Order: sequence, then C-alpha cells, then structure tokens
Amino acid sequence: MKSIIFLGDSVTDCSRKRSEKVQGTELALGQGWVARLAKIFTDHGDDIILYNRGFAGCITKELMNQDQWWPLQIDHADIVSVMIGINDIWHPFWRSQKHDINSSLNAFRHLINHLKDRADTLIVCEPMALPCGEVTKDWWPLLDELTLGQQQICEEYGIDFLPLQESILAATHGKYEEYLQDGVHPTQLGHRWIAKQWLSFVMEKGVLNF
Repeated sequence: MKSIIFLGDSVTDCSRKRSEKVQGTELALGQGWVARLAKIFTDHGDDIILYNRGFAGCITKELMNQDQWWPLQIDHADIVSVMIGINDIWHPFWRSQKHDINSSLNAFRHLINHLKDRADTLIVCEPMALPCGEVTKDWWPLLDELTLGQQQICEEYGIDFLPLQESILAATHGKYEEYLQDGVHPTQLGHRWIAKQWLSFVMEKGVLNF
C-alpha cells in the first residue's frame, strides 16, 4: 500500500478532524483538495492511503512544532507533498509586523532537510494567491521572493517543485473569487483545480500511474 502525506496550512487542512479515533477516515482528510484526491484514488481502485497534515494558520517555521505533524503510523512515506508559506506573507500584514523572507526560507530549508530522507518522492507545491479579497499589490514582491527562494532550494536538493501561481492566474480568466474566495483560501472550484494540477504533475513525473 502506497502512503502519501500532505503537509501545509489551511489550504491543505480544510477542516480536517484531528482526533485519533477518526484517523484513516474521510473526516481526517478534510473537505478540500486532499479529500478530492482520495476519492479519485478510491474510485480508481488504487491501494493508497492518504494522510492530511495541514494546520490552519501555520507559518513555515511552525509546521514541525504541531502535534502529530507527521503520522505516527509510518516512518517513511512513498510521497510527501508540501504547500507552505502563504501565511509567512499574510500574517505580518494583519499583525502590522515586518516581513522576514530570509527567516521563512531558512525555516523552509530546515523543513526540507528533515523531510528529504523520509519519503521516496518529495513534492513542493508553490504557495499561491490571487488579487482579490485580502490580497493587495503589496503582497506580490514578497510572494515572488518567497517562491523564488523555495524553488531555488528545491533545485539545490533535486526536489520536484509544482508551479501553481501563473497557472491559476490564467485559469481564472479574471474571476478570482471563484477560485480563491479571499485571495488565499480555495472555493470548491479552487480545490478541484489544485487536485487536478497535483495529479497531473505526479502522473507526468511517473510517480503515480493510472
């Protein structure tokens, strides 16, 4: 049985239930793109178990400090997928704090160092936003800097990086709120879009086959 762990913030979390008694059930997968992938795998008859370890509100340096951030059931996963960093941009704005992208990237490097030997395949999904809701023009230089830094670290370690920002901008045709309701959090359409991008990417890489 293949195992896939999804790490991230609220974009991944999506109201998942954390209680031990629901682990391995649909409730533990949340209501977003991870749950959609699980349904695709189930419908296809694939023997794959998914673990959602998204933590709403999490910034990069906080991820590994969360309770059971890694599933206790396994030591090594077939695939680990990470999407983290958008709160490193968002939180300083609403807290009126100075951004520190270097600190965020150092935390990202620490995370990657910890994960690279715990999975056969490690995938980093680009943190993304759309120009609506909470997202202002001041976000973009910071998000570009963060994304470029993450991408460079992934290249350094030979880790797969799934680009999402330019693709979602093109996919929306200007109807931004239909995909990310406040510029960050996906709608059901947005979750379907992320799941499709992720699945296409892993299939193209030959990590999963259908």
